[in-house]
Amino acid sequence: MNLKPRYVLTIGLLGLFCLMQAAPPAHADTFTMELTGVGDGASAAGVYISPYQGTITDNVTHTRIFNGFVICDDFNTESYLNDPWTAVATNAGALNGNEKFQTSLSGYTVQQNYNAVAWLANMLLLPGNVTNSTAQTNYSFAIWDIMDGQTTDPDGGAQGLIADAYYNVVTNGYVGSDVTVYTPSPNLNASQEFLVVNAPEPSTLLLLGLGLLCLGLAALRKQSLRPEGLAV
Repeated sequence: MNLKPRYVLTIGLLGLFCLMQAAPPAHADTFTMELTGVGDGASAAGVYISPYQGTITDNVTHTRIFNGFVICDDFNTESYLNDPWTAVATNAGALNGNEKFQTSLSGYTVQQNYNAVAWLANMLLLPGNVTNSTAQTNYSFAIWDIMDGQTTDPDGGAQGLIADAYYNVVTNGYVGSDVTVYTPSPNLNASQEFLVVNAPEPSTLLLLGLGLLCLGLAALRKQSLRPEGLAV
């Protein structure tokens, strides 16, 4: 089906507008986090396992910027439902000293540890894992082992996932730039530290909108150069 150039242009402009509206506000210094649920309620070894459900609010704009799955990397601290706390945000692939676990218990560097748990967080949220209680258990305890030295392995699969994570970090070069770390601040023990796997970068979506816009402009220009009387 051939669309008239003016329709293509309109689609491009609407797409660009929608994408700009969907872009999150600029990051503030602090955020308010709140746990709102325990996922599907799965538990292992006496604790609830990731992913949990939570919200994040920008403390400058007072805008809720996230409502979805959050993943705990902190076994030895407590968090409670509907009990908000203040956190700072750090890109898991580019640590800046605000992160909670600044001493490595794994034999790898702190940056490699955060890259590894970021990879595990991505894998946990895959469709085949996110609602599978065995996978939830294995990925949760793999993350806790790396960060907290929590070596409990209820289903016997955590150690293999840890090996996979470091292989992807050290050998394949995975960097956790697609994951944000939310660390309690100023009191590190006010709550647990959580990971959020980010949606595609706004810049990528913006490029898509610009591409649609350019397509519409090019089609409109092509039409304007046609001799009069030719069918479109």
